[in-house]
Amino acid sequence: MTAIVTKIETLEITIPLPKPLLLGAMPIMARQYAIVRVYDNEGNFGVTYGLTRGAPIAATMERLIAPRWVNQKLENHEQFYENTVAGNHFMGTHGIFWRALSLADCALHDLLAKRAGKSLCGYLGGSIKPVQTMVAGCYPTSDETEASLTALMQHMLSYGAAGIKITSSTDYVRDTTRLAICRRAIPTGPPFVNDLYCMVKDVPALIDQARQWTDFRMLWVEDPLPFDDIAGVTQIATALPYAVGVGDEQASLLHFERLMDQGQIGVLRLDATVCGGVRAFIKIAKAAAARRIPVSCHIFHHLHAQLAAAIPNVQWIEYMLPATNVESIHLLWNSDLRWENGRLVPSALPGIGCDWNAEAIEHYRLQS
Repeated sequence: MTAIVTKIETLEITIPLPKPLLLGAMPIMARQYAIVRVYDNEGNFGVTYGLTRGAPIAATMERLIAPRWVNQKLENHEQFYENTVAGNHFMGTHGIFWRALSLADCALHDLLAKRAGKSLCGYLGGSIKPVQTMVAGCYPTSDETEASLTALMQHMLSYGAAGIKITSSTDYVRDTTRLAICRRAIPTGPPFVNDLYCMVKDVPALIDQARQWTDFRMLWVEDPLPFDDIAGVTQIATALPYAVGVGDEQASLLHFERLMDQGQIGVLRLDATVCGGVRAFIKIAKAAAARRIPVSCHIFHHLHAQLAAAIPNVQWIEYMLPATNVESIHLLWNSDLRWENGRLVPSALPGIGCDWNAEAIEHYRLQS
């Protein structure tokens, strides 16, 4: 029997956080997720999830993607993916459409791997192995103290990870103070990343402080500017003695090639749930390899651990620590990935291998 896509289902779920996160002009009171399932006519389905960022992912999936996928032969997935891109050129190369398409493609690859009886990394030609991991979760909060930062750093150190990601306060003088506290807490701990989440408005002011961060042993400074400010990224990259990493929420192979060729970045940040899906992730990572630029993944560790185990130049994945209360997706899982000597081990189950809790999903879906 010929396998056919029969349905794409999107569940939009909101899970409140224990306390709000402060990201400059973006206070985050809850995390909003889209869980996407792609079904075939043989009773199988692939599933993945991503952040919606408040965007109408379900409506976008229903109007722009499902009509071009449903009733298509699975073996023609490359063709109907490209037809979907070609039919939505006016949606641009970033934003809501690409987020929805990326999630559909990730769920599709979960389905393809499950049908083959392989883990996703095995389906892509890789093998199960521990992958280098960075821990994240140090967001600024209104009740933060030196003691709380110190305790958090010591907790993050206990994972033995390759690096620790700290989230900027958008006040770069305060960032210098926070980074100094963090390094004093773990003087021989792993290097730091400072995530600026595209909020830098004064590049010279950032450079003035970021040069001082060299003393804190930095791996890179992350996503300082909006997507289209490649000249600004170049200015920062040439001014600092350590790397700039860019790309978290961006899409399009052509855009990433321009970013790598013109932006002088040292690390390419990549997220399969935004960049165009698994197939786009592979193409962009290969383009980075040709330029000898390492890839670091943006959260979603189940999915990205699979890709890192299959693609050689994907050097780091991220793990958002549940104890830090900056994410809430772990409430929808029965179990998480296993740690081995400071690295996460991808699931050996067919597909991406996320161990979903169906009752929890239904509970939070109804609450949403």
